[in-house]
Amino acid sequence: MRSMRQWPARYLWLAAVAGAVATLYPMSAAATAGTGTRAAPAIKDYPNPISRPLGIAVGPDGALWFTDQGTNSISRITTSGKLTTYTGKGINGPVEITAGPGGSMWFTNYNNNSIGRITMSGNVTNYTGKGISGPYGIAAGPGGVVWFTNHENNSIGRITKAGHVSNFSVRGISKPYGIVAGPDGAMWFTNWGDNTIGRITGTGRVTDFHKKGIKGIRGPFAITVGPDKALWFTVNYDNNVIGRITTSGNITFYTSSSMSYPNGITAGPDGALWFTNGGNSIGRITTSGKITIFPSHKIDTAAPPDGIVKGPDGALWFTNYNSDSAGRITTGGTVTKFPGNGISFPVGIAKGSDGALWFTNSLSNTNGSIGRISAAGNVTSYLSKGIGGPAAITPGPDGALWFTNTIGGGSIGRISTGGKVTIYNKKGINGPMGITPGPDGALWFTNDGSNTIGRITTSGTVTTYTGTGISAPDGIVKGPDGALWFTNFDNNSIGRITASGKVSKFTGSGINGPQGITAGPDGALWFTNMGNNSIGRITTSGKVSNFTGGGINNPQGITAGSDGALWFTNEGNNSIGRITTSGTVSNLTDRGINTPQGIAAGPNGTVWAANFGSDTIARITTP
Repeated sequence: MRSMRQWPARYLWLAAVAGAVATLYPMSAAATAGTGTRAAPAIKDYPNPISRPLGIAVGPDGALWFTDQGTNSISRITTSGKLTTYTGKGINGPVEITAGPGGSMWFTNYNNNSIGRITMSGNVTNYTGKGISGPYGIAAGPGGVVWFTNHENNSIGRITKAGHVSNFSVRGISKPYGIVAGPDGAMWFTNWGDNTIGRITGTGRVTDFHKKGIKGIRGPFAITVGPDKALWFTVNYDNNVIGRITTSGNITFYTSSSMSYPNGITAGPDGALWFTNGGNSIGRITTSGKITIFPSHKIDTAAPPDGIVKGPDGALWFTNYNSDSAGRITTGGTVTKFPGNGISFPVGIAKGSDGALWFTNSLSNTNGSIGRISAAGNVTSYLSKGIGGPAAITPGPDGALWFTNTIGGGSIGRISTGGKVTIYNKKGINGPMGITPGPDGALWFTNDGSNTIGRITTSGTVTTYTGTGISAPDGIVKGPDGALWFTNFDNNSIGRITASGKVSKFTGSGINGPQGITAGPDGALWFTNMGNNSIGRITTSGKVSNFTGGGINNPQGITAGSDGALWFTNEGNNSIGRITTSGTVSNLTDRGINTPQGIAAGPNGTVWAANFGSDTIARITTP
């Protein structure tokens, strides 16, 4: 776990600050293990709205529309990043998408050999027809018709606005992929099967072009019209080439040592061509052949980003197939990543005053965001300048959510339930980690960077307290005695601070690498020990008890459940633990639990957890 983040693993404790920490995930059937017997909790699976996105195009409504193979859906994203996803009958293995006649988007369904049409309001119509077989590329052509490639049966298809399908299967078409309307009134396409570029007229007459003696066209894939009225295409089989072909058939090849398996291609707003490239990058090529590569950690690393299109905002938008996200790059090379589900490396989680769960996305987009998930699983993500590596989050006495930012020395953030963000970057805030509401109407937090405890009023006034024994403080919570209790990771102790700033330190056998801490239903404080795989309990008088076994493995966050037990996350074995106040431990494993961090009690007897490893939030219904 220590290698997962830029800061130590304990920073991910996702303390049960104010009794709320949760994990992001998709889960399935549950089972229990360890000591004690009880009914298995029910786990809710919230699938990611973006999963394996491919084609992308600008819609008539000024938004970006793209296909999602992983969820069999069509998604729409505005230039401000608002995402809407449409699923339903008629969408099955969607690949490419284009704006077509009737003010709708048209797309290819590879899995069920059909063409789909979706209106701006999300109504889907599905068209089948003789000859449609493995449809892939799609483009609007002259005369209000849509053309598509049939990769599986070596043909080119055409569909009218009314859904009438024609199919052309003639010599010169071989495993076609990309297709585009050319400047000469014909449709141009790439022939993967015989390494040629094809042209088809409205009557179905086909011509194919290649360059004899040169291996330039080996696996031609995407194709687009350039600003120079030529056709530009990517060649990604084995020689990393961008090709250019005039309408008369003259072919030129461009290559670069920095280019790697180019994929999608489009004309940019700056008079150049832009393409998606392997090796975590987006490429740009001028009409004279000058190539520039823009790498970024926000661009897919496991595989080349896929589709790319010029957006209505003057930037280029692309799909990240392997990282389940959409990307945006300006002509100056600045990249923004939009996680599809608004969940990106979630850490802390807490129940808000609006009844929803709020969580921290530690590394989404640039430096982080705050997410909100309703009881029904609807996710909203909030971005704002100043949110940097957010960790813990808690409901404040003012009805807003307060959170700690760990990047750049750190700051304290506040977000209203309406999404308005305020950042406090003041003296006395140094590497803040845990945060909780205090008994005095202020927020109290731990400063890992300065070994201090901080206090911030709802108006933003900061006070800092020092004391013997404060050493890498982490989780913090208001105790039943009106004081604040916190974990000291580095010196294996539990700390207590009164509202007046008096600090006490408690040690005891079994306290080893303490992280999360919460107030229990029995009037004691309960905490997780990462160092010895145990759960600890400390009374307000300082008496320490320690519980091991039952599947406790690198525990992180902890919270009090509505069932009178304590619930915690086991990062070490991807499970959720439960411990009664008498010390009986149960362990819940599920394929959807992945590196859980924060955990929090939600409404209606639920427990929510943040899955750092799978960018998901999990909901557990306690029986």
